[in-house]
Amino acid sequence: MPITPAQIAAAQAVQHAAAHDAGTRVRLVAGPGTGKSASIEERICWLITQGVQPDEIYAVSFTRASALDLRLRVHMFAVQPAYANIGDVAVTTLHSLALRVLRAGHQLGAYPVDPLVLDDWEVENTFDAEFGHVGGYSKKRREQIRRERDAFWSTGVTAPPNYLPPNPPISAAEQAAFNAFHGPCTQTYACVLPGEIIQLCVQRMQAGVLNVVELLGIQHLIVDEFQDLNPLDLKFVDLIIQQGVRVFVAGDDDQSVYSFRHASPAGIQNFHTTYPGCGQHQLTHCFRCPPNILTASTTLIAAHAGPGRIAKAHTSLYAAAAPPVNGSVFRWRFPSAKREATVIAESCRDLIAAGMAHRDILILLSNQRVLSQPLMEELVAAGVAAEHPREEGFIDSDPGRLVLALLRIVCNPDDYVSLRVLLGQRHGVAVARCRLVFDAVLGNNLNYRDVFYNPLPGGAFTGQALSTINHARTSCAIIAAWNEADTLATRRDAIRDIITTHYNAAQAADWMTFSAVLPVDMTLEEVRDFLWAESDEQQSTVLVAAHQRLGLEVPEGGVLPPRVRIMTMHGSKGLSARVVFIPGLEEEIFPGPRRQPYAGLVLEAARLLYVSITRARAACVLSYASRRTVNGDFVVHASSRFNLHVGGPFSARAAGLDAAEVAQIQADCANL
Repeated sequence: MPITPAQIAAAQAVQHAAAHDAGTRVRLVAGPGTGKSASIEERICWLITQGVQPDEIYAVSFTRASALDLRLRVHMFAVQPAYANIGDVAVTTLHSLALRVLRAGHQLGAYPVDPLVLDDWEVENTFDAEFGHVGGYSKKRREQIRRERDAFWSTGVTAPPNYLPPNPPISAAEQAAFNAFHGPCTQTYACVLPGEIIQLCVQRMQAGVLNVVELLGIQHLIVDEFQDLNPLDLKFVDLIIQQGVRVFVAGDDDQSVYSFRHASPAGIQNFHTTYPGCGQHQLTHCFRCPPNILTASTTLIAAHAGPGRIAKAHTSLYAAAAPPVNGSVFRWRFPSAKREATVIAESCRDLIAAGMAHRDILILLSNQRVLSQPLMEELVAAGVAAEHPREEGFIDSDPGRLVLALLRIVCNPDDYVSLRVLLGQRHGVAVARCRLVFDAVLGNNLNYRDVFYNPLPGGAFTGQALSTINHARTSCAIIAAWNEADTLATRRDAIRDIITTHYNAAQAADWMTFSAVLPVDMTLEEVRDFLWAESDEQQSTVLVAAHQRLGLEVPEGGVLPPRVRIMTMHGSKGLSARVVFIPGLEEEIFPGPRRQPYAGLVLEAARLLYVSITRARAACVLSYASRRTVNGDFVVHASSRFNLHVGGPFSARAAGLDAAEVAQIQADCANL
């Protein structure tokens, strides 16, 4: 690494000044690659050296993936005697913290067991699907009805700023239908929707029936990704502060990109006015992006600064490194989408041929539906192995979801959500059959889990409901003797057989192919965590930990298959790659028609592009096409408004990266 020890020491001094702030309320603004995670880790270690007990410290992050990553990083300090008990620091999502508070306060009596938060797939394929079946709503309408309720749960008001109302508006009858469905469904399946759990906690805290200090002994709360909190999340944090807890928040308003979850950059922007006298710190030394890439991103965000934006002066440490690394930004325009895809594929091929690892290349898509197919076709034609976008992977296939449900049940027999998934993950079983089972459970005052394991009461289930539940009971009987410590080798064939009975031999073969890359002595719990991972980096973390536990050598090229990564812009948050391609920068795609009528959403799109550019460590390629096939029509597209503010002009490109450009990128990579 060319960054000098003096540079590192200067940057760490700023990080430590923030981490060691003794104030009761501290805000850390940290741009991409400036050491936010290191500052949080230092904060936790410093608190322990100040005599704070580890179990009095709680750290929360926005997603399960980011929380897991932070937890693993923090727990690595346990090898040092001074931090032997650092594993007692709770590192979770904000939702998990709220559930923990409600559980400790005995406020979950409406559920048969502690409820689980539904993930996006479960919301769509269980909750929404059943609601649509019961109410006769289309897929689009049932989602619109739920989203309206979620907007209220997340903000506390109707029609909040980040909510785009549907046409026609949600009627009072539809609202009533949702409420009538929601209670029995979530109670029977022991689950909660992502938006509602924080509100449940806030209501009870405001009523004075929950005190987190008394219930959990919490003294210090650390909140990562503070810019991603919605108004109810912010209220939850505020109520915790009001109960006497010291808080340290970290984030970056320029990376606030979750308005669809009702997040707003205003939370971190206004922290110092909400809490006058708070400690204020900012990290500006970037360890990730060389100057040219950082300039492209900062020029963009400065040109699209929203109201209240926190002023920043980011500098790349590579500018004064020894030797300096400038990095490369390419801005390409093409006559057609096919040509754009071909040139990107050729560039990937030539980078790999020059020695770059597949996974060091990242292709980020603003619109997967429009952009992914031509890219995948050209990558295949160029002989470049690529990883399909996340939802096309094994985990979100029918057999993938079945396997995840089985493993979750093995690890937690009270996972009612996975029992419901198991029931529905069978060829020929539609949501109507799952609803027949639900109606029988509800109508006969039964417990949902019991009907999978205990003798069925006579006459409660008949016809299709009986055959559906019996098939699921057969699978449950097979896995009843399994436990999370069993190895993949001992259970792989049994899982294959279960998939075969639920679907067919071809889909069972998909499982065998998928699992063949995993160490045979991985535990079922580790396989579950691998399947449940929200990103390939989280998958890699799980696999590396398994290799280390088993005493296996971690391959030099990494533990995941060598494939170029393709993902959405949102999915790239928190990741990095040596080379990043960002195609499709056209007005019709990005910001696109959904955002164009709303100035706030256009500003958020600029922030999303800023996040995407700053994933790049050596080179970033921005591109657009003048014509593109959309819904079967070959249509003219205009250059995105953002292309005027990315640090330089776009030029016509007939071929991929040439030999000199590849060599420069490789030279820069060698000095990262």
